Amino acid sequence: MDKKQGISGLRIINLAMLVDPLILLGVAFYMKHNFGYEPSPEFYEVNETIRIVQYFLYLSGLGVFFFVDAITHPLKKRLSRESDIASRIKYNIISMAVLDYVGISGFVGFLISGNLPWVSIFCVIAFFSRLRFINKNACISTESSP
Repeated sequence: MDKKQGISGLRIINLAMLVDPLILLGVAFYMKHNFGYEPSPEFYEVNETIRIVQYFLYLSGLGVFFFVDAITHPLKKRLSRESDIASRIKYNIISMAVLDYVGISGFVGFLISGNLPWVSIFCVIAFFSRLRFINKNACISTESSP
């Protein structure tokens, strides 16, 4: 695979993965407005286990958002030894999949509590966090050795 095909393939993959948080947000809006989705308050207010799961989702989603570079940096070091474009594409896909956790944790939190602002904020964070991967040619370029 030559470099030009790799860059265009990477952009197509990134644009496709950019849509994931928007789909989750659209499903949440549809469930809330068309089905009137509202779980029983006893489910998430009284049940201590569900409350702990809800807090874990909130904190882990924010943790992934704030520390995504620390999570993916060891992978980038390992893949930077390889100079082919396929390894760069793998890194981008894995990084965006890690960022996908932010949107998924917001959506699962919405399923637990029915809180539409929660899923909206988490999906918007996941969407805008992915924008840095769209036109990133630096991740494709190979480092020249001195």
